Amino acid sequence: MSKVPENYEWEIHNLFTYEKRKRQLAAGEITQVQFEEFCMQYRETAEQREDRWRRDHIMAELATENAKNYRSFKENGREFAKKMADMGRGISKWWYTRPKKGAGKGKMVQNKITGSWQQEYKPNTSMNMKAWLAAADQGKVMPHMNPKGLPLNRQPTEEEKGISTEMKKKRQSKVWDWLLNETDNFGRGFTDPKWGKLYKGRPGAGGRQRKAGQYTVK
Repeated sequence: MSKVPENYEWEIHNLFTYEKRKRQLAAGEITQVQFEEFCMQYRETAEQREDRWRRDHIMAELATENAKNYRSFKENGREFAKKMADMGRGISKWWYTRPKKGAGKGKMVQNKITGSWQQEYKPNTSMNMKAWLAAADQGKVMPHMNPKGLPLNRQPTEEEKGISTEMKKKRQSKVWDWLLNETDNFGRGFTDPKWGKLYKGRPGAGGRQRKAGQYTVK
């Protein structure tokens, strides 16, 4: 039985067409039934939804734990560092180290809750919103992020969509690797067992049948 709350929204994979269908529905070009049929066609599966909810749930728990640890570190850094050392764990060096300043004039600011750093947005020249939007149409804003000077209000090309999809997969892979390291493979460790092979899948699969693996005696 799924543990996903009923109010956890479903994700639509074809986001570009989804926004287009929403505009068509608002303009009366399609019916509500047609819109719902489209959503059902491109909606994620129940298993994908549960995996996404479980990942978000775990990430939220880790974020809460990180904020709690950072608060303890700020209250008494030496005692907290000793406690982590006794547990065989370290602390993030960015809690006490200021990173190098990136591009732009904004200064680096540390989050008071999580200890993470981000750069303040500070434009090189002051302009009102209307002038900024006009410059964005001509690709004349944020040159460090848009070196080719392309208009920011255009639709992405098919090649750019493909690049975005591949980068999204890489980011998800990095998050999963980080999650495995932070949780010590969800408490299973990384030592190969005597029988079979090390399992790095997500926990909580319940009674779901796992694929048969090849087993060898070491």
